[in-house]
Amino acid sequence: MRSYFFPLLLVLPLSIFSQSREQTDKLHIDPRLYAVFEKEYLEKVSIEDPFLIKRWNFYLDNAFFISDNPLSKDSDVKSYPSVSVDNVEHINILKLESEQNLKHDFYLETIYKIKNTDKYLVYLPGKDFVDKLNAYLKK
Repeated sequence: MRSYFFPLLLVLPLSIFSQSREQTDKLHIDPRLYAVFEKEYLEKVSIEDPFLIKRWNFYLDNAFFISDNPLSKDSDVKSYPSVSVDNVEHINILKLESEQNLKHDFYLETIYKIKNTDKYLVYLPGKDFVDKLNAYLKK
């Protein structure tokens, strides 16, 4: 009887610790996602596919950057499509994509001229974003 009791004492604290850790590691849903997706949908995804929420959270700040001049000397500013941005300091890239049908490439940077500014929205190549996401998740 003692031989069964001892392993149980070793396993019990591990299961209690893992349950308490799950409760403290509650998945954060970035508030900007609520501007694009319904609350119920986000809550469902956070349970069924938490990786997707983590990816979207990371995407909001890391899929693009704002530049003053990403052009080479040979580039023509008029060749870039334009995008309307209300506040360049606080961009919700997923909302912009859904409202203005923005597209980007897996292998190449994609550049949009921000209307009424001298700035550009520059998407990282999708491959670079995936590499950046993978590095972030390994931390």
